[in-house]
Amino acid sequence: AKVAKKYISHTFIVSLLELFNSEDPRERDYLKTILHRIYGKYMALRAFIRREINNVFYVVMYENETHNGIGELLEILGSIINGFALPLKAEHKRFLVRALIPLHKVKFVGLFHQQLSYCVTQF
Repeated sequence: AKVAKKYISHTFIVSLLELFNSEDPRERDYLKTILHRIYGKYMALRAFIRREINNVFYVVMYENETHNGIGELLEILGSIINGFALPLKAEHKRFLVRALIPLHKVKFVGLFHQQLSYCVTQF
């Protein structure tokens, strides 16, 4: 873990999230596992990871971009949301209102609606 720590930076996380747009579902599934483990191990990166996932969602919502990995990112967020402490922090409530609820308006919501519904119900 100590060796990996110097390589797992903000730049690395952003690059990892870009790979989620892969056409290969096996690659996205493996990336999901990697990102989830990084999230679990490196507490200092958690807020940054959540913010960057939000940024991916914002690009999809407001720039009408298609993205292959939204379902996988929502699966990761489902388990993250499950671990949120109560009462919810303002940041977490903003995430629900600004990212998860507006994702319902995306044209291709059918591709990830099950994962999105799970995330919303976890709140």
